[in-house]
Amino acid sequence: MKKHLLTLLLTCTALAAPSACELERGDSTFDDQEVFDAGMDTDNHDDPDADTLQLGDGPGAGTMTGTWMLIHEASTCVLSQEQVTTAFYLVDIEQDGDGPVLRETRRLCDMSLSAILGLTPVIPHKVLESIEFTELDLGLISSHDTRGSYASSTEVALWGVQLDDPLRDPLPSQPDDPAVFDADGDDQPGVTLLMEGTDCERYVIQRQIVRYTGNLTKPNQIDGSSTTLTDTQVFSATNVLCSVNPPLIANDRHNLFRMVRVDGLGGSFNADTNHDNIITCDEIAPLLDSAWQRRAANAQNCRNQ
Repeated sequence: MKKHLLTLLLTCTALAAPSACELERGDSTFDDQEVFDAGMDTDNHDDPDADTLQLGDGPGAGTMTGTWMLIHEASTCVLSQEQVTTAFYLVDIEQDGDGPVLRETRRLCDMSLSAILGLTPVIPHKVLESIEFTELDLGLISSHDTRGSYASSTEVALWGVQLDDPLRDPLPSQPDDPAVFDADGDDQPGVTLLMEGTDCERYVIQRQIVRYTGNLTKPNQIDGSSTTLTDTQVFSATNVLCSVNPPLIANDRHNLFRMVRVDGLGGSFNADTNHDNIITCDEIAPLLDSAWQRRAANAQNCRNQ
C-alpha cells in the first residue's frame, strides 16, 4: 500500500503584507495541540543515542500516518481453562488529512497460543501468510497528544474460508462447501494447524473479529483493550484427541493491546534495519520481548465463565 506522509504547514512568508496572513479565529471544541513535522524521520541505526531510544519514545509526528507494531493479548475460556493468544502485527495507517479518520491495513506476523488439555496449537507461517483481512470500516483518533483516544477499524480475519458477508454469514460446516478453500496449499480443506510435540494435524476454518480501543500513553504509543470474537470449525484431524472442538468463550476483560510507531517518524524507533523504506515482520520480531511481557494462562480468569 502506498504510504502518504502528511505535513501540516501554514506559511505566509511569500505575502508582502503581514495583515494578509491574519485570520479571525472561530470557535472550536478541540484543545490546542502541538503539531510536529510528520516528515521528521529519525534514522536510529546511525544515531549514537539509538541504544537509549525505547519503543514509544519521541515527541510524536502530529499524524497517525505511518507504520506501527501492534501486540495483542487475548483471553479465551475453553473448557473452564484460559487460553492466552499473543499476536503481533504490522499496521500501516493512513490518516485523512488532519481529520480523525484512519484507514488501517494489517499484516499478521506471528501468533502463539497457550496449551489446552496439554496440547499447544502451532500455527505454521504458511497459514499466517494465507490469512485474509477484510476492510469494512475506518478507525478514529481524537487527538495526537497523550489525552487522545483511539478506536480501530474492525479487524476481520478469515482463515481458509471466503464469505459474502464476513461478519454475518455462518461458517460452513462441511469441507466441500464452495466457501472453503485450501488456503495454505497442502491439499487439505481450510488451513492446517499442528499440535506441539505430536504428529497431529488439525484441518479447520476460522473467523476472528477484533476491535481495539485505547489511549495515547506516549506520543508514539497506544495502550488499551479489545473486543474479540473467534469462531472455528474443525473438519477433521489425524488424531481423535486433537479433533475436539469445544466452545470458545470470549474473556475480553483480560484482553490487552499495545501499538507503537516503528518507522522513525516523530522521533520514534526505526525498525527499518536495511534502510529500504519497507518494514517487515522479520525486522520487528526482535522488538516483541522489549515491547511486551508475556503472561501465563490462569484458570482463575475463567472461573466465572
